[in-house]
Amino acid sequence: MLGISTCWWSINRVSVGEEIVSDILELGLKGVELEYRISNAVFQQMKSRLKKDLTVLSIHNFFPFPEGIPTNKASGDLFLLSSTDRDESSRAVKFSIKTIEHAHELGARAVIFHLGKVDMPVPTQDFFRLYRSGRICEKEGLAFIKEQKIIRQASKKKNLEAVLLSLEELNREAEKKGILLGIENRYHFHEIPDLEEIGIILRKFKGGGIRYWHDVGHAKVQENIGLTSQKDILEAYSQDMIGIHLHDARGLDDHLAPGQGEMDFNEIKPFLKPSIIKILEVHPKVKRKGLMGGIRFIKKAIFENNQ
Repeated sequence: MLGISTCWWSINRVSVGEEIVSDILELGLKGVELEYRISNAVFQQMKSRLKKDLTVLSIHNFFPFPEGIPTNKASGDLFLLSSTDRDESSRAVKFSIKTIEHAHELGARAVIFHLGKVDMPVPTQDFFRLYRSGRICEKEGLAFIKEQKIIRQASKKKNLEAVLLSLEELNREAEKKGILLGIENRYHFHEIPDLEEIGIILRKFKGGGIRYWHDVGHAKVQENIGLTSQKDILEAYSQDMIGIHLHDARGLDDHLAPGQGEMDFNEIKPFLKPSIIKILEVHPKVKRKGLMGGIRFIKKAIFENNQ
């Protein structure tokens, strides 16, 4: 089953929950991922139809976004599980548990998590500058990447420890509720987890409820800026993968409709076992016509002659 994230409806589109459900059905889909930009009011409007008309496959933390938070502040990074401020990490755990409870209530299999970041100078714009100038794979770019990896490695210990501490509590709660937690690969270099950290976390909680969640666009952008390749991540962690966000990417832009970028879906397809949750996660800026074409494209690219 192909599901779609509610993120496409998050800006200047339908804000009535029942209409979102109807729109998903009109697109020919039966699965959904509820995303962090859904307010409690909209959630309550959707609730009566979710179990009846759709299958809730997954939920993206934090869901629904907490009362009192402006809509434009809703984010998977609203509170950081990586924070060394115990008040903030405690809030992150508290609201994450609420998401897990909603997942249990709605029959979802998984909750997707952003784990936070390493406290270091953010090098994003320098990565982008080197990429755009065509120097990211040349001597200057390679030296920059090496330098940033050293800085990140020296800075990450306390943030990774905070993540592991937060996940201990969340893993216990998830096991009680029968929910799997998907730790998502990220877009930015300074965000947690990187390739190595995914393995550290999975080994720490082996036998528990924590799995890997793969985002194809994040992986493609990291590949484009000279970091880990998409194939390397999938080969390393596909056995522990619970779900995947499917979309297209071009250069530094991701969350495009499938077929509108440079993604090689033939590279991804072999890793997608029938048990993997497959979610189309497309940016709200994509037009409806593009989304409909993307749905047709991904069904042919991923599902045809496969599952």
